[in-house]
Amino acid sequence: MRRRGFFNDRRGVAAVEFALIFAFFLLPLFIGLIEIVTLYRAQEKLNAFVINLAMMVSVETPLPASNNIFTLPATGTSASSLQDACNGAVAGFAPYPANGLTVQIASVTLEAGPGGLPKPNTSTSFVYYSGGKVYDQWEQDFTVSAGSCASSTTNAIGTTSNTSYTGGPAINLATSNPPSTAGGGSGGLVQSPCDNALIVKAQIPYPGLLGLILTNRITLTQSAYMRWRYASTETELQCPTCTVSINNTANLAASGAARYQSCNANNTSATN
Repeated sequence: MRRRGFFNDRRGVAAVEFALIFAFFLLPLFIGLIEIVTLYRAQEKLNAFVINLAMMVSVETPLPASNNIFTLPATGTSASSLQDACNGAVAGFAPYPANGLTVQIASVTLEAGPGGLPKPNTSTSFVYYSGGKVYDQWEQDFTVSAGSCASSTTNAIGTTSNTSYTGGPAINLATSNPPSTAGGGSGGLVQSPCDNALIVKAQIPYPGLLGLILTNRITLTQSAYMRWRYASTETELQCPTCTVSINNTANLAASGAARYQSCNANNTSATN
């Protein structure tokens, strides 16, 4: 009877072959599938976050009106503050860690004026801005640390603080379809006087399993658009304490006096 040598012993070959195949082919495939599923879920979670935050802001109860102008505070723990809405949305981001999340909230409202009125304005007591349509706009940004939102001085969406009042990335996003910072198209959220668009954008670096290998992290980004839903025909919504806050009512009035705009129930007409 001939003895088997070490190199002729075929026992366990299948196990070794499986281990090699698993290590070099099946294991990366398995890790990749997990990474794709986790990345997809994180993206969906971020999408739900911006939608929930936009809805929270859209139904925020403003502070009592002054001269028929409603305001939202940028920071604070009251139910009317943008920071409180941001914190509420962060709570729903679980089980994913929200640290490193950056959040931007902006609002664009078309003021009443000859360039925006659907029918001629017969008032003779106003001197309208000669540059055409003018917009009220504000933006407040936040960063998330230790599970809560902290105000930031960035202006990531791009509300403009210049004196032209007629352009800028936020206005282009609100007036174009599909939304674009370059503008263009038609049928955006803001078309007629008193139309309002709330823009919420969020980004978060996503390291995942690939972050252990790759030096450049993937950044997930989502945006949501909403209208302010306060049950009133007075749709002048301001945030005077926001990082950027431009109120153009003075440009529509004679002698620089502050004015407000009032719309009827279906926004078919507006007066200052």
